[in-house]
Amino acid sequence: MYVKKITFLLRIPENGVEKNREHIVEVKDDSTFVNALAMVDKKLFENPESSPFNESGYLRSYLQIFWDPETNKIYDNINLFAVGERGTMMPIRNNINYNLHNDCEISLSAVMCD
Repeated sequence: MYVKKITFLLRIPENGVEKNREHIVEVKDDSTFVNALAMVDKKLFENPESSPFNESGYLRSYLQIFWDPETNKIYDNINLFAVGERGTMMPIRNNINYNLHNDCEISLSAVMCD
């Protein structure tokens, strides 16, 4: 049963140009950042024509760009802005397991270094 709507605004370099992409997913009531972003990746795997990732490329998912599975943290080079109900900030960077608000918006931007 899916009960929460999460909007992701994701910004990553594509072919040398920064591009913004909006993804809206529905998640279970107890979903966290990682659960919700995994749903975005699942949608892209099911519809590869809408994916920004080249099948033969190194990067295959948003989770790979934004989240470190070894430390269970968002990478330090990621700009994060997460707003929940009535404009309240969600402390996702400090608590990766934070229960996301319904109708929240999460903006992530990868800051690539040379």
